[in-house]
Amino acid sequence: MKTILVCNQKGGVGKSLVADEIAFSFERSGIPTSFYDLDAQGGTLHKTREVDGAEVAVVDTPGALQEALADWLKEADVVVIPTRTTSRDIEPLMRMRKAVFKHSRAKIVYVMNGWNRFKASRDFMEWFGGLAGDQTVVTLPQSEAFVQAGAGEQSVVEYDRRGKAAKATLSMVNTVREIAGFPAE
Repeated sequence: MKTILVCNQKGGVGKSLVADEIAFSFERSGIPTSFYDLDAQGGTLHKTREVDGAEVAVVDTPGALQEALADWLKEADVVVIPTRTTSRDIEPLMRMRKAVFKHSRAKIVYVMNGWNRFKASRDFMEWFGGLAGDQTVVTLPQSEAFVQAGAGEQSVVEYDRRGKAAKATLSMVNTVREIAGFPAE
């Protein structure tokens, strides 16, 4: 079984959204998936469930550094680090990267959540692009479609498959799937 860990010590960066969308993708493909919501705030649409014969586990972590983080990182095959593209997210992102590099050999996917066309997002992406090097970076746009899909307790892909948010989400989940060794959706 492969483990996909979605983590960032900072809250409000989209961990639960990203974990849900990854799980929805595996469900759409019929791949048996266990889901673990370790965040006491309970922001995911999925509830914790272990599936017999699961081929993948998606783990949503709390928005805080925890003692258990090192153990979770050691078990991960892929670490997905969502972040917002603002100056306030730089320090927590750097601490999260340091923890991953220290405790894991997993492949990393950075998700730039809430990306938009404005200067702050562009500057953040330019700065982070130089830092990330050959590591995988994907973007999710700022979009009301995520809120509307969540209100309907569904994936943004099912909510509006042809929309910009759905297309970006499919690209993100396919990137994570391929890095974890699964075919694209």
